[in-house]
Amino acid sequence: MSTRNLAFLILALAVAVGLYSYYGRSLTAPKTENPTATSTPQVNTYRNETYGIAFTYPTTYALEEAERGNGERAHYAIVLTKKTDLPPPANGEGPTGISIDIYQNNLDTQTLIGWLTGNSASNFKLSPDGTYTTASVDGREAIAYRWSGLYEADNTAFLHKDNIVSIAATYITPDDDSLRVYRGLLNSMELY
Repeated sequence: MSTRNLAFLILALAVAVGLYSYYGRSLTAPKTENPTATSTPQVNTYRNETYGIAFTYPTTYALEEAERGNGERAHYAIVLTKKTDLPPPANGEGPTGISIDIYQNNLDTQTLIGWLTGNSASNFKLSPDGTYTTASVDGREAIAYRWSGLYEADNTAFLHKDNIVSIAATYITPDDDSLRVYRGLLNSMELY
C-alpha cells in the first residue's frame, strides 16, 4: 500500500471515528430546551385570617383543611400531601406529608413546654430522648424536636394568639421531599 493511500485511509478512519463520536453522543445525550434557564418552583400562598397565619407551599402539594375539635376545644388541621401520593391507599396507612395543627389554648392557658409534655394531642411523648431545641418562626419563640411513630417526624411548635400551633413533617428517609417543603413553609410563615 502506498504512503498516499495509507494517509487517506488514516484520515478517513479519523473522520469516521469523529462523526461516530459526535453523533453517537448527541443521540444519547439528554436534550434540554434552554440549558441556561433555571426553573423556579411554582408555589401557592395559603392565608387564614381567623388564625392569623400565611405561608407558601409548592403547587405539587395538595392542601386540605378542617375543624377537628369538639364543642369544648377547637382544633383546626391543615394538611399538605404530595399530589402524586393521592388518593391514599384504601385499607392502608396514609402518605407522609406536612400537618399544621392549631389547638385552642385559651381554656387553661398552658405554657408551650407544659402543653407539649402534658397534652395527649402532642407528639412530644414520641420523642425518643425527650430533647428539644429552641427555634424561631417569624420572630416568635418556638420549640423544635423529633419524634418517631409510624413515620419519623420533625416538629416545630409555638404559641400564637390564643392558640398552640404545631407543624410536623413526616418522612421515611431524611432526604424525603416533605422535609424540604416543611423547611420552606417554616421560612415563609407569616404570623399576624
